[in-house]
Amino acid sequence: MPGDLSPTTTQPSSSFLIRKGIYIGLALIAGTGVARLLEYAGEHPYPGALRSRVTLVSSNCLAQVRDVSVKAGQTLSPGDSLVQLVDSKLEDRIISKRREIAELEAEMIRVKIAAEVDLAWRRRELESEVFETQLKETALTQERLNKQVEQLAWKDYLACADVLISPIGAATDDPFRSLTKELQLPDERRLQSMLREDAAAASAETLSIQITLCQERLARLAALEKNLEQKIRAGSGVDVIEAKLKGAQLELAALEGQSKDLIVRSPTYGTVGDVKVNTGDQIPGGGALVEIMDDVQRHVVAEVPPGTAAKLQHGSKVTLVFPENDRRIGIIAEIPSQVTMSTGHPSPFVAVKIEPAGKVWPKLAIGANVKVLLP
Repeated sequence: MPGDLSPTTTQPSSSFLIRKGIYIGLALIAGTGVARLLEYAGEHPYPGALRSRVTLVSSNCLAQVRDVSVKAGQTLSPGDSLVQLVDSKLEDRIISKRREIAELEAEMIRVKIAAEVDLAWRRRELESEVFETQLKETALTQERLNKQVEQLAWKDYLACADVLISPIGAATDDPFRSLTKELQLPDERRLQSMLREDAAAASAETLSIQITLCQERLARLAALEKNLEQKIRAGSGVDVIEAKLKGAQLELAALEGQSKDLIVRSPTYGTVGDVKVNTGDQIPGGGALVEIMDDVQRHVVAEVPPGTAAKLQHGSKVTLVFPENDRRIGIIAEIPSQVTMSTGHPSPFVAVKIEPAGKVWPKLAIGANVKVLLP
């Protein structure tokens, strides 16, 4: 209305709003940049990744994968089953060896029975011969005793006759001389008595020799009886079969030990990384099966330009920035001289290994990104 002096309200133009938004965005960018400059003042961040010691479990023979017992990320303890392999040639050898052992055991039973029968007959023959020899020794001992008694009797008879004979050159006026002369033995009878005494002595000596032979025979029979079982076992082939059976059993145990080795187990604590096989795969000897990552002995691998890496020193401390800006300290443990090319980095770099120092690192998955601040 003309002449109305009330105040009027003006709307801001769209260009003004756009300029205002640009100014605010630039201020935020500048603030972030300043914050970043202050955060990494005097230090340059380089990309890194959390790594761990990797144990590569391999096959020790040509085999086929029957079953995979683990998957990536699974926690392991020593002795846990990883992969079960199967070796068809080994199984055929085990079956063949078991068949051989069964045949040897049957043969062992047969030859043992034959040896026992033969041993029983041989022992019966030995016992009979021992009995006859003992009877003969007893009869000879009795006969020798009779001859010894006979010899003593003739000796006593001759001794008594000699006492009654007068001494040579005795006095002729002895009143009893005629009596003793009559009692004196005639030469023929005396000679016969002496011969009978000698014959009895000779017979006794002969009988002693025969008795000694009988005793020696009994000793030989006893020694033969002692070693009879061993000789019959050897002659029947029992010892040979036993040796073959024992050797086959040892070979079977060795083959079954190899079969147990086909169950591949974890050698250490850790986490399953890359499982490199699947059920049914043919694995050559030495072929990789499973990677096991050590959760305890972790480290960071930083990708550093060669020029920067040349300035670093072993044992130097560096700052590591984990996710959520969690900072930790690490020590440079390894600076390889070899330059590596990466698909994520068009320029070459050196993989610097950094190990923990000071405060324990946060629990993160292997492969997590970590920033490494280097001067």
